[in-house]
Amino acid sequence: MKTITKREFQIMALYSKGLKFKEIAQCLNIAERTAINYFMRVKEKDKGRITRAKQSRAINKQSYIVRLKEVIHDTKKYNRDIKRNRYTFLKEISIKNQSKGMRLNYFDECLLFTHKSYNAMKLKSLKKCNTKVNT
Repeated sequence: MKTITKREFQIMALYSKGLKFKEIAQCLNIAERTAINYFMRVKEKDKGRITRAKQSRAINKQSYIVRLKEVIHDTKKYNRDIKRNRYTFLKEISIKNQSKGMRLNYFDECLLFTHKSYNAMKLKSLKKCNTKVNT
Protein backbone atom coordinates (compact mmCIF):
# COMPACT_ATOMS: atom_id res chain seq x y z
CA MET A 1 0.00 0.00 0.00
CA LYS A 2 1.45 3.34 -1.06
CA THR A 3 1.05 6.44 1.06
CA ILE A 4 -1.26 9.17 -0.16
CA THR A 5 -0.55 12.89 -0.29
CA LYS A 6 -2.29 15.52 1.79
CA ARG A 7 -4.41 16.66 -1.16
CA GLU A 8 -5.43 13.11 -1.97
CA PHE A 9 -6.39 12.61 1.66
CA GLN A 10 -8.49 15.80 1.58
CA ILE A 11 -10.28 14.65 -1.57
CA MET A 12 -11.05 11.26 -0.02
CA ALA A 13 -12.24 12.77 3.26
CA LEU A 14 -14.54 15.25 1.52
CA TYR A 15 -15.80 12.53 -0.80
CA SER A 16 -16.57 10.30 2.15
CA LYS A 17 -18.51 13.16 3.76
CA GLY A 18 -20.90 13.08 0.80
CA LEU A 19 -19.71 16.05 -1.25
CA LYS A 20 -19.83 15.90 -5.04
CA PHE A 21 -16.63 16.42 -7.01
CA LYS A 22 -17.82 19.86 -8.08
CA GLU A 23 -18.32 20.84 -4.43
CA ILE A 24 -14.98 19.35 -3.44
CA ALA A 25 -13.31 21.41 -6.16
CA GLN A 26 -15.01 24.58 -4.90
CA CYS A 27 -13.95 23.89 -1.31
CA LEU A 28 -10.31 23.30 -2.24
CA ASN A 29 -10.14 25.93 -5.02
CA ILE A 30 -9.17 23.46 -7.71
CA ALA A 31 -10.76 22.32 -10.97
CA GLU A 32 -13.37 19.59 -10.85
CA ARG A 33 -11.33 17.41 -13.19
CA THR A 34 -8.31 17.78 -10.88
CA ALA A 35 -10.37 16.49 -7.96
CA ILE A 36 -11.43 13.49 -10.04
CA ASN A 37 -7.80 12.85 -11.02
CA TYR A 38 -6.73 12.83 -7.35
CA PHE A 39 -9.54 10.38 -6.63
CA MET A 40 -8.39 8.11 -9.44
CA ARG A 41 -4.80 8.20 -8.16
CA VAL A 42 -5.98 7.04 -4.75
CA LYS A 43 -8.01 4.32 -6.47
CA GLU A 44 -4.82 3.06 -8.12
CA LYS A 45 -2.87 3.16 -4.85
CA ASP A 46 -5.41 1.72 -2.41
CA LYS A 47 -8.75 0.24 -3.48
CA GLY A 48 -9.68 -0.58 0.12
CA ARG A 49 -9.64 3.11 0.99
CA ILE A 50 -12.10 3.78 -1.85
CA THR A 51 -14.43 1.05 -0.58
CA ARG A 52 -14.39 2.48 2.95
CA ALA A 53 -14.95 5.99 1.59
CA LYS A 54 -18.00 4.85 -0.39
CA GLN A 55 -19.49 3.15 2.67
CA SER A 56 -18.85 6.22 4.79
CA ARG A 57 -20.32 8.43 2.07
CA ALA A 58 -23.62 6.55 2.13
CA ILE A 59 -23.89 6.91 5.91
CA ASN A 60 -22.94 10.59 5.88
CA LYS A 61 -25.43 11.37 3.11
CA GLN A 62 -28.24 9.84 5.17
CA SER A 63 -27.30 11.83 8.28
CA TYR A 64 -27.09 15.02 6.19
CA ILE A 65 -30.58 14.40 4.79
CA VAL A 66 -31.93 13.95 8.31
CA ARG A 67 -30.30 17.22 9.43
CA LEU A 68 -31.67 19.03 6.37
CA LYS A 69 -35.20 17.79 7.08
CA GLU A 70 -34.89 19.07 10.66
CA VAL A 71 -33.78 22.50 9.46
CA ILE A 72 -36.63 22.71 6.95
CA HIS A 73 -39.13 21.60 9.60
CA ASP A 74 -37.84 24.21 12.09
CA THR A 75 -37.95 26.94 9.44
CA LYS A 76 -41.52 26.10 8.48
CA LYS A 77 -42.53 26.08 12.14
CA TYR A 78 -40.87 29.47 12.69
CA ASN A 79 -42.64 30.93 9.63
CA ARG A 80 -46.01 29.55 10.82
CA ASP A 81 -45.50 31.10 14.24
CA ILE A 82 -44.73 34.46 12.67
CA LYS A 83 -47.89 34.35 10.53
CA ARG A 84 -50.04 33.15 13.43
CA ASN A 85 -48.84 35.78 15.90
CA ARG A 86 -48.47 38.50 13.28
CA TYR A 87 -45.16 39.82 14.52
CA THR A 88 -44.47 42.92 12.47
CA PHE A 89 -40.84 43.22 13.49
CA LEU A 90 -39.92 39.68 12.40
CA LYS A 91 -39.57 38.51 8.81
CA GLU A 92 -40.15 35.09 7.36
CA ILE A 93 -37.08 32.99 6.64
CA SER A 94 -36.61 31.54 3.19
CA ILE A 95 -36.27 27.75 3.25
CA LYS A 96 -33.98 27.93 0.23
CA ASN A 97 -31.63 30.35 2.01
CA GLN A 98 -31.63 28.19 5.14
CA SER A 99 -30.75 25.11 3.07
CA LYS A 100 -27.91 26.93 1.30
CA GLY A 101 -26.60 28.26 4.60
CA MET A 102 -26.65 24.79 6.10
CA ARG A 103 -24.80 23.36 3.09
CA LEU A 104 -22.09 26.05 3.39
CA ASN A 105 -21.71 25.31 7.09
CA TYR A 106 -21.43 21.63 6.22
CA PHE A 107 -18.60 22.44 3.79
CA ASP A 108 -16.77 24.32 6.55
CA GLU A 109 -17.22 21.43 8.98
CA CYS A 110 -15.90 18.99 6.37
CA LEU A 111 -12.82 21.09 5.67
CA LEU A 112 -12.07 21.37 9.38
CA PHE A 113 -12.52 17.61 9.72
CA THR A 114 -10.11 16.88 6.85
CA HIS A 115 -7.45 19.13 8.34
CA LYS A 116 -7.69 17.54 11.79
CA SER A 117 -7.90 13.97 10.55
CA TYR A 118 -4.95 14.38 8.15
CA ASN A 119 -2.77 15.64 11.00
CA ALA A 120 -3.89 12.70 13.14
CA MET A 121 -3.07 10.26 10.33
CA LYS A 122 0.39 11.76 9.88
CA LEU A 123 1.04 11.59 13.62
CA LYS A 124 -0.03 7.94 13.69
CA SER A 125 2.23 7.03 10.77
CA LEU A 126 5.17 8.88 12.36
CA LYS A 127 4.66 6.98 15.61
CA LYS A 128 4.50 3.70 13.69
CA CYS A 129 7.75 4.52 11.88
CA ASN A 130 9.37 5.55 15.15
CA THR A 131 8.53 2.25 16.83
CA LYS A 132 9.91 0.31 13.85
CA VAL A 133 13.16 2.26 13.99
CA ASN A 134 13.51 1.85 17.77
CA THR A 135 12.94 -1.90 17.72
